[in-house]
Amino acid sequence: MGRRIGQLAGGLAFVLMLGRLGRLLLTGPNESQWNLILAASAFLGLVAWWLLGQATARRGIRLGVFAIGGLLLAFRITAPETLYAGVLPQVSTLEAMGVELGTAFDIIRSGVPPVSVNPGLLAILAVVMWVVGALFTWGSTGGPYVAMFLPPMVMYLQFAVFDRRDAGLGWLMASGLALGLSIVALALERREETGRARDTDGRPMARRSWNLAAIMAAFLTVSSIVVADNASGLISEYGNAPWRGGSGGYGDGVGGIAYPRLIDLRQKVLNPSDRPVFEATLGPDAPPANQVYWRMETLDTFNGEYWDRSDKSLTRFEPGQPLAREYDAYQGPRSDFLQIVRIENLVSEVAPTAGVPVDIQDPPDEENGRRATEFQVTVDAALIPDLGLERDDVYQVRSVHADRRASLGVLATGEDGRLTPMFAAAAAAGDFPHEPAGPTDANLAVQPPDLDRYTHLPEDTPRTIQTLARALTRAGASDFEKTWILQSWFRDGGGRFTYSTEVSTGHSSLVLEDWLIDTGSPNYRTGYCEQFAAAMAVMVRFLEIPSRVVWGFTPGTIEPQQGGSEKVVVRDRNAHAWVEVWLEPFGWVQFDPTPRAEQTEYPEQPSSLTAGLNPAEHLPGSEGGEVLTSPTVPEGFEDNPPFLDDQANPISTTGPRWWLIAIVVAIPLLGLIPLLKRFRRRRRLARIRQGDITPAWDEIIDRLTDLGQTVPDSLTPIEVARSTDDALVPLAVSYASTIYGGRTGQARESDLFGVEWWLDRNYDSRTRARAAISLRSLLRKR
Repeated sequence: MGRRIGQLAGGLAFVLMLGRLGRLLLTGPNESQWNLILAASAFLGLVAWWLLGQATARRGIRLGVFAIGGLLLAFRITAPETLYAGVLPQVSTLEAMGVELGTAFDIIRSGVPPVSVNPGLLAILAVVMWVVGALFTWGSTGGPYVAMFLPPMVMYLQFAVFDRRDAGLGWLMASGLALGLSIVALALERREETGRARDTDGRPMARRSWNLAAIMAAFLTVSSIVVADNASGLISEYGNAPWRGGSGGYGDGVGGIAYPRLIDLRQKVLNPSDRPVFEATLGPDAPPANQVYWRMETLDTFNGEYWDRSDKSLTRFEPGQPLAREYDAYQGPRSDFLQIVRIENLVSEVAPTAGVPVDIQDPPDEENGRRATEFQVTVDAALIPDLGLERDDVYQVRSVHADRRASLGVLATGEDGRLTPMFAAAAAAGDFPHEPAGPTDANLAVQPPDLDRYTHLPEDTPRTIQTLARALTRAGASDFEKTWILQSWFRDGGGRFTYSTEVSTGHSSLVLEDWLIDTGSPNYRTGYCEQFAAAMAVMVRFLEIPSRVVWGFTPGTIEPQQGGSEKVVVRDRNAHAWVEVWLEPFGWVQFDPTPRAEQTEYPEQPSSLTAGLNPAEHLPGSEGGEVLTSPTVPEGFEDNPPFLDDQANPISTTGPRWWLIAIVVAIPLLGLIPLLKRFRRRRRLARIRQGDITPAWDEIIDRLTDLGQTVPDSLTPIEVARSTDDALVPLAVSYASTIYGGRTGQARESDLFGVEWWLDRNYDSRTRARAAISLRSLLRKR
């Protein structure tokens, strides 16, 4: 029975392992069918070990043949085209496999999940599954039970460490169930060489205790669920093996600096350095280098936890084909220029460009140049070089970069051809030196066919964030004014937000609602560019204004070269994320909500669009900069907000989950009761071995008391035994002889074991489980 439970635990752990891996690896039509390959590898490993066991009893031969099979499996996945006759490896096979494994280790060291699966990473996982399948067979056919469930359980826990997103109660309950089944299997395991105890009449006694196994399994299962759900903040958010190493992927050769391709509140920037990631030379028509933001990717979908790409499809670049659609790039005043980029220490699948790329050209006379045909392109014009970027790679791109300051007058113009109220007041005060465009100067931008999707948010996104966004922007007369107000609230709030890379990440401390609202949150309104960009983009969408997040780099430093030319050096510290908002008539307009305190560390960062204009000083109805705390906003809204929904009904904040606290306290206490009884029994058994019969009778009376059977003090031991069952009479006679007849040294272990065996046979497991946690015997008067 124990082996069957072990098999059930192993099967459940294997499903959990594959499921958790699915949260780390990308799936889709353009990705490998890694899930089918890994499941097949585990099944083949299971069958292979069973067949080897049937073929030979010599374990050394089995291990050797099995290892060769695993190696051939790795060859077949990483370099199938180099195998002779599709089976035998050649020298080229080892070379190709080395390249793929090197890429796989880079992904493991520097990737941020979910990652794309390359053949090397798939081979590593397939070999692991090959071994897991064999161990399951070994445990199922005479080996230790632990071989069936421990390997997949360990791998599941390791993948859970890699996956830093909240898993939810369902995952915790499933993993707790697998753990409980594993404990039961271990409790019921019996090795073949163990003996069998018998009572004085020769009857075999129970080898195992279902009672104790069930209690301990339930205790560990529930405890693990409660502790994992409530005490995650007590441990490092990185566990013992983070997916993205603390060094950020630094290294020589193929190593370098890696950056996440997701934007959320949970990422980590550790000690941004001065190490250059790439350098570039800009063409003569480029804007000033200190105004050029370097783009990597746009992230257009928010799933409640992080910003990601909705479409990961790629197309091969062909010379002459347009890269960016008209609505992908800024449609206002802009610069069109060439740039030559040389990679230094950047490990990435995406190539940085100065603005939105519109063409790729072969680099001039560069030994390590990447030809234009070596690139693939995403739907929104991000460049994906074949095999990723390496040190000294060079490529040439033509791109467009927005001149947004030349567009401010148009963006600030209302439908009547005049400046909207906030900007009109700022212009009258001399804080906005831009003229209105007039009613005939503003032409509508070319819109994407699916613009509405840029306002989509998950249904469970907290409505308190919407209330906050609407309250802050209630005085804004246009989408541009509202977005400007939000950016200013984040970036120019006079200490309202704090820029810091030394923040604790993961767990619930950086849930968006807590981060923005809960003053007790460990990272309340403290973070770096990812937090501010992720939060502002969500708030903009709550205002029904299309938004997306962009990650890349702020302008680098300018280094003069011989001959009067200049080189732009972009460093690790320039890594950045910002927001783009769709505003007529120019389309995607850039906003940067990261607080300006960052400029004291990185002076090359350009000033915000809000520089020199505080919305609180110019919005109608504001006096003395009190626009964000006017009477129409609940008192104390910013720092301790009593939030109201659209119907003015209070939205209660989440208080302490007292029932969970009670469970956390109660479960250890319940688990302590059977442990105390176990310890009491051991002490009594030691006295019985010395010939004292009294502890044996006390143990039986305590067992009966916990089972709910009343034992009157007025009855003699023999009367108690006869009124209960004749099986207790021999022990009662021995006990009475000691108490009333003065005999000693009459006790034997079998006296206790025999009666315990009788109790196990006469009471069902549910009754015995309740008795195990009963306090009656511990409180019984002696």
